[in-house]
Amino acid sequence: MAWPSSPDLNPIEHFWDQLQRKLNNAQDQELPQNCVRPLIINAWYNNPRDATNRLIHCMRRRCQAVINVHGGHTPY
Repeated sequence: MAWPSSPDLNPIEHFWDQLQRKLNNAQDQELPQNCVRPLIINAWYNNPRDATNRLIHCMRRRCQAVINVHGGHTPY
């Protein structure tokens, strides 16, 4: 399959979304730039493996959803 421009088929986009939500929950105030990097690294390494595995294992379903709507919008 040629790689479509749909972000629905890019699991790293969904992984980044998970990390962003974790950071938003952990960060109540504006932090200095030098404090943000350790938070991102910590969130990356402490992301549950099963969450990452779910992103990988749902790719067949995501691909089929994009095929079904002929490249249009999907619920993902």
